[in-house]
Order: sequence, then structure tokens, then C-alpha cells
Amino acid sequence: MDSDHESDDRPPPQPSVPSQDPYVYTLQSGRQATSAKVCRDFVACVLNSVGQEELADVATLCTSELATNAFLHAEGDSVTLRVVIEPPRCRVLVYDASAELPTAARLPLGDRLYGRGLGLVAALADAWGTAEGDVAGRYAKGVWFELAVKEEGGHN
Repeated sequence: MDSDHESDDRPPPQPSVPSQDPYVYTLQSGRQATSAKVCRDFVACVLNSVGQEELADVATLCTSELATNAFLHAEGDSVTLRVVIEPPRCRVLVYDASAELPTAARLPLGDRLYGRGLGLVAALADAWGTAEGDVAGRYAKGVWFELAVKEEGGHN
């Protein structure tokens, strides 16, 4: 029996049914000067891969702010980034080892180059906040933001 004949006996492939489960993507990064770029590139790649390209600009800016804060102010040698896509929202979390919770301060006076990050996240995201550390106990807290996702064709 040749292989062409065998393939004719197989049932036709069934179209995939989109999962109702959330899509979760995780990246662990060293706490380094390059962490913010690595994290924002990861978020852009995930959103572009699952049909949520229109969220990429805002999501990468907000991710960059959270990852930069973890690099500048957190403890430990790494951060974990988690992207959870569960319509109607996309939630991005950055976990770090510092137990100190961030606050969105008013814009700083003068020409200071820092202190604006969480204010930007608060202005651009649909919601933001803090979460308890990861279940493994490696990280003390997470800082997250959410953006609304489109429902139709939201995942591939």
C-alpha cells in the first residue's frame, strides 16, 4: 500500500475550535538594564501573534514602565512578566521581589526625568493595580495593567 492511498483513507482535518481558557504567556528576565526592552518586545510579539495588534503600542509603553520600575526599585535578581489574554481583557503583570507597593504620583514638578511612569500607566490603561506575589513565593508582589481586547478573532 503506498502512502498516497493511506492518506486518502484518513478523515479530513477538523478546524480548530478556539479555546475558552485564558492564554497565558510567561517570561522570566534578569533584572538588568535591558529588562524593559526584552519585556516590551515579548508583549508586542504575544499581542501580534494572537490578533491583538492594535493593543501593542499602549501595552508596550505600559510594560516598559512597569519593567523599568522593577529594574530601578525592586530587589532580587530577576523579574517575571506574565501576559494573560482572557477576553474581554489583556492583563500584563510584572512580578518582582520587593514588597514595597508602588503608587501613581502626581506628575513631578520641574524637569525631573523620573516619577511619571505609573501616571502614564494609569492614564493609558483601562485599569492597573498590584497583586500578591507568585504562588511559588519567589516574588513579593506583582504590578499589573489591563487593556480591553477585541472579541472576534481575538486568539489564533
